[in-house]
Amino acid sequence: MSAAICPTSVVAQNAIATVDRKKILLGEQITLNLKLENVATATTAINQWFVINDTFNHLQVSVRKPIDTVEVNGTTSYLQQIAITSFDSGQWVLPALSVSLVQKNNGSIQNLLTDSILIDVLPVNVDSLVNYHDIKEIIDVPVQPDYLLYAIIAASIILLALVAWWLFKKYGGKKITAAKAVPVHALEQALSQLYALQQQLPIQQGHADFYTALTSICRQYIMLQLGIKSQQATSDELMVLLGVYLQPQQHRTAFYQLLRLADIVKFAKYIPADEQQQTTITTAIHTIQYLDNIKKQIPQHA
Repeated sequence: MSAAICPTSVVAQNAIATVDRKKILLGEQITLNLKLENVATATTAINQWFVINDTFNHLQVSVRKPIDTVEVNGTTSYLQQIAITSFDSGQWVLPALSVSLVQKNNGSIQNLLTDSILIDVLPVNVDSLVNYHDIKEIIDVPVQPDYLLYAIIAASIILLALVAWWLFKKYGGKKITAAKAVPVHALEQALSQLYALQQQLPIQQGHADFYTALTSICRQYIMLQLGIKSQQATSDELMVLLGVYLQPQQHRTAFYQLLRLADIVKFAKYIPADEQQQTTITTAIHTIQYLDNIKKQIPQHA
């Protein structure tokens, strides 16, 4: 029995906290990796896992992944990944985190601490920039008279007049009702455009154009389906206008991160990683689907 336990007794139990990067732009995410190593599960159990509030010290938890386990030579290591973001610029401390273990034979408690981590959140004030134009201004171009074009226009007018006279004569002045075009639903239109953008991933150049198109699709949908004047609103203003629809924090945070990332790409020439590109498309799709579902639940008044 002692031979089976011996290998685990010489391996120290450690609590470790690391992040994939320590500097982020406003609204970006970092991944916090929490690890508890070398737990001899035959004699020791976890009493309390790391406690992290949803909001703390200007930082916010976006996603909590489940705890994974790895067993090696009679010991178990536990790993959890947590996505964290911030919408406040500055240097913020991710404090030391505690995990406690309990000895099964006598109930004694052992507390292990991680190191604290400094996170720099860099500001990008994009809403105040005034020299950016999504659509270029109209440029006057001198045009030479095209007499052939004028002749075609005149002939077309005469032909239309003849057709109108013939229709009036045939139907005796009765009103002709044209078939109504079936409008394309705003959700279907937006999803079709987003899926088309998704086929372009990963993009290697033209990032500003890509994110301009992405946010324009979302803003167009919001205007058509929700009646919100979204095209001229800044990212912050749009989030306020969407407050009644995007009440769950995870939806609100994800869409705000999309808008801020798009602003940073367009104005600060930031180049997102391939994974970020895919995440923004997925977020856009999920957001408009969620908004469409919420819209259907709101009673419509005549």
